[in-house]
Amino acid sequence: LLSDCWEFWRSAMGVKGLQGFVARVCPDACKTVDLREMAEKHRANHPDFPPVIVVDAMSCVRYWYTPEFWVCGGQWREYLAILEDFIKVFMAAGIKLVFYFDGVVEEKKREEWIKRRMNNTKEITRLFQFIKTHRKQPGREMFVLPSALPTFTRYALKSLGQKTVCTLQEADFEVAAYGLQHNCIGILGQDSDYLIYNTCPYFSIENLRLDRLVTVMYSREDLCRALGISLVHLPLFACLLGNDVVPESLLEGFWHKCLVTSPHKNNSYNRRTKILLAVANYISRIPCSYSSLKHLEDMLPLGSDKTLLCRGVNSYLLPGQQSPWIPPNVTNCQMLSLHQQSAICQDKDIFQPLLCTGRVSLEPSLVQVEQPQLSQPVFIAEVLQPSDHLWDPPVNLLQQVSVLPVLRTPELDAAVQVGSHQRQNHLPRATSHTALDAARTQLAFWAVSAHCWIKSSCSSSSTLKSFSELLAIHSPSSLYLGLPRLMCRTLHMALLNFMRCAQAHLSNFTYGFAHGQRCAGQCLLPPLNKQLAKEQHIQSENYSIFNILSNGEIECSNSLEDDCDTEIPGQSLIYRPARQHIYSVLLESGKGKDLSGASPSVKEWFVYCGNPLKQPELIQPVQPSVPGGTPNLKTLWLAKGPDVEKQRYSTFLACFHLQDEMEELQALEAPVAGFCCLLAYLMMQVSSLSLEDLNAFVALVLCLKGKSAAQLAGLQLAEVDSRAVHLGAVLVRGLTTLLMANSACGFPFRMDDLMPWAVFDGKLFQEKYQQSHRGCSMEELLEGNVS
Repeated sequence: LLSDCWEFWRSAMGVKGLQGFVARVCPDACKTVDLREMAEKHRANHPDFPPVIVVDAMSCVRYWYTPEFWVCGGQWREYLAILEDFIKVFMAAGIKLVFYFDGVVEEKKREEWIKRRMNNTKEITRLFQFIKTHRKQPGREMFVLPSALPTFTRYALKSLGQKTVCTLQEADFEVAAYGLQHNCIGILGQDSDYLIYNTCPYFSIENLRLDRLVTVMYSREDLCRALGISLVHLPLFACLLGNDVVPESLLEGFWHKCLVTSPHKNNSYNRRTKILLAVANYISRIPCSYSSLKHLEDMLPLGSDKTLLCRGVNSYLLPGQQSPWIPPNVTNCQMLSLHQQSAICQDKDIFQPLLCTGRVSLEPSLVQVEQPQLSQPVFIAEVLQPSDHLWDPPVNLLQQVSVLPVLRTPELDAAVQVGSHQRQNHLPRATSHTALDAARTQLAFWAVSAHCWIKSSCSSSSTLKSFSELLAIHSPSSLYLGLPRLMCRTLHMALLNFMRCAQAHLSNFTYGFAHGQRCAGQCLLPPLNKQLAKEQHIQSENYSIFNILSNGEIECSNSLEDDCDTEIPGQSLIYRPARQHIYSVLLESGKGKDLSGASPSVKEWFVYCGNPLKQPELIQPVQPSVPGGTPNLKTLWLAKGPDVEKQRYSTFLACFHLQDEMEELQALEAPVAGFCCLLAYLMMQVSSLSLEDLNAFVALVLCLKGKSAAQLAGLQLAEVDSRAVHLGAVLVRGLTTLLMANSACGFPFRMDDLMPWAVFDGKLFQEKYQQSHRGCSMEELLEGNVS
């Protein structure tokens, strides 16, 4: 089915076959639970903390989308009402929900992502063949989620007052970490990786009975008992079955050896079940040690990458956790790097935001490269780089770091003196770093993070509070992994006090960013722009901007497009000119080339007919024709005043070649103005669109106003037109392009005004399209509201 891999698909949703294995072979691990009762127990045990469930939203969208019609482009108001009802049930039980969404397609998933996209294309071809033959929507066996449903679900939940988080790496790790660190009553989703992470309980969305708030809780302990292993074995167990780090193709020989020696000979089991049991039997008989893991790595055909198993096991360790399979120093580096870098960006650019911003004159007492003293903290650029370079900072980069003035506090002084007898004369290397070195690194990392947050607080009043909360939610033992408990608590309190002082004395911070020389291959933007984009990305406030700025890459999955209809180009090609203008706004491409002499470009992984997806397409930005020139991002994102508002609106329109229509569009209600902007762009880009098509779109947006979700649900269609299905998908993808332009241009529109439930309904568009092409009168088309 397409639905299990639409948009940001997570390969196999965990360990292949494990979820089914638990249901069939380990029924004791599947416990029916009443979430209301669990919430009451939580309140009794933790009266100061409300019960929270963290939701893996990407594995829930299929469950949430229950409107009868799905092929016409989406029944968005019905869907919004369903989400609202879902939230109300949990609120009535006193349960708070926190929703997590995948924010990236990780590079390690790209090959699988491409394979699925190609399979999707074949399925969509069959779907259109069915619609053309039968002129109706097929049965649920061919069900696909409407295009861009996960994207708009984020904004829907946010508009309903829910906390939504868009991740910097694949969501399952962040979901598991959040659940553990916040003492959540459970994780709601459908991903067997949650059976592997040692985190809070895992609840099934597929088995949820919303009316009674009853579902299935999968028990890790009972699974382990059935397998004859312990919780500590689970990460290695997952790796030896094949996961995102360790491919199954490397494990066939190992599986064969396990099957030969396995005592489980039940012929009624399928091969996957036998493999699961045989692998569990094997690892139950080996010592839990790093040497055992190294022996396994020697057994497997890992080629040159002998650390594959080690990395795989490490990927399941949450902040504050260690494993006997992994040396402590390896775990420490991994935990630190998880806070510092996103899996999508290996160019050191996201997490060294203070590089290439010019030199700042510093007093020698504040920065000592050769012998950094914790009593006078240094803020080291290298701690913000990928972990393989963590311990070997080049002097020339350290000399280019902008450093904020230090707020000295008694607590901080006390913290940094702990273990001072262990100081070294040089920066440590990974093989010999001490607890003091780890403390120094932690201080450096959080101090530079504080710098970014405080600087961006000029534009967002919530940033200081958010950063303080970020510090407060980490227990000392998880934040300072591997340090003595006394030092952990002292450092933790020192950093909290640091932020309180920063908030009270914000005026004491001065920032002298000069225009430094730009580095080849690095982002050409000031760090503040990227930091603000990152914050908005995490908080689900912008669309795709951070991915473009941080990695120069963007992707778009399949849409319900008829590849046989050659008169309508793929939506990817239709909106490419608009995206090129958006890229220009973001990368400020008019400012010149980078040091390598190349113009900036964006890597696009967009699915459309004829694109084999062998490699990304390199798309050059194209300057939009903004009257007076394109404003820079500092102006668009941070400046205030009526002239700036006009610049934002004008730049947005210029991305769609509509800069001359500003006065007419501003006279319309915001949702209608956004829709008309999109419609005018489509009419310019797609020559095959007819007057009947235009009338159908206009009638849609005018008649949708005032219609409730119940009224739209009751609308009946005698038949489904395949071309209207195609156009509906093109229009919905166009709304995501509006979101991207709006984010890039500093939000001239409220994001809520550009949502599909404000301007689109799949069934209503089908009705208006068919009426228009039948030659219905304008009065009938507009339902009598010709005014």
